[in-house]
This record gives sequence, structure tokens and C-alpha cells, in this order.
Amino acid sequence: MHGTAAYEELVELLDERGIGYWTNEDQAVRLDLRGEVAVYRITAGVEPETDQFQVVGRLPVPVPEGCRTAAAETIARANYGLRLGKFELHLDDGEVRFQVSQFLVDDAIGQAVIDRMIGITVNMLDTYLPALLSVVYANESPKEAVGRVEAGC
Repeated sequence: MHGTAAYEELVELLDERGIGYWTNEDQAVRLDLRGEVAVYRITAGVEPETDQFQVVGRLPVPVPEGCRTAAAETIARANYGLRLGKFELHLDDGEVRFQVSQFLVDDAIGQAVIDRMIGITVNMLDTYLPALLSVVYANESPKEAVGRVEAGC
């Protein structure tokens, strides 16, 4: 099975740092990481079919149904110009997540890449969650909300 070495690198890194996680047979781990704004559910693992290492971070709350159009615009504005990763909004259940992936080289990934990908994921969620919350709960326009958080970066 492809990706075994990369998955073992991930598990060893988490074990070395004493970070708790859940795992199953799909070569992925799930963990909760505290950012500066919230606690995020992170899934990191290997997709053997595509030889990719992927990290997905989910926001802690779904977007209410009546706000999903504005949230979709917010996410489109946040995604524009991103060089690494992307935000996604599930229009049926309101889940928002950030996803980044990289192809494996010789079934390995390296601890520095794992750190960078998880760090990017948490950082992007921390950066854009305030914009999304202000659109959903304070009726700020998506353009203004994203512009405000990007100006602070």
C-alpha cells in the first residue's frame, strides 16, 4: 500500500510531541488543535489512490442555512489569490473547511512538510474565521470582512 512511510512519519511526529489523536484504517489521524481564534478538528493523512498527503481543518460550527450564500461569497473572496490550499463550503450542511495537499515523493513526506501543512491549515482558519463570523453574525459584507482580515495580515 502506498503512503505507509508518510503515515508512519505523521504518527511518529505526533507521538514524539505528545499530541493526542484518533486513527482508523484509512491512514488518517484526527486531532483537535487550538489556534488563536478557536479549536479546529484536523484530519491529516495519506490518500493511497492519489499518493497525496492531505490536511483538512474544519471550523467548529456550521454556517446557518440562511447565511450560506453570503458565506459562499466570503469563501470565494478568501480563496482568490491563495497560493496554498483552499476553503470549501458544503452548501447542504454548512460545513466549512480548509484543505491543503502535497504529492508524496517515494512514499515519504518529512516532518518539516507535515509541520508546515498543519501550521498553514490552522493559520488560515484563524485568519478567515473572524471574517466569516462577522458576515454570518454581524451582517458585515463579505468584501469588507475579507478585506479587513487580509489588511491585518
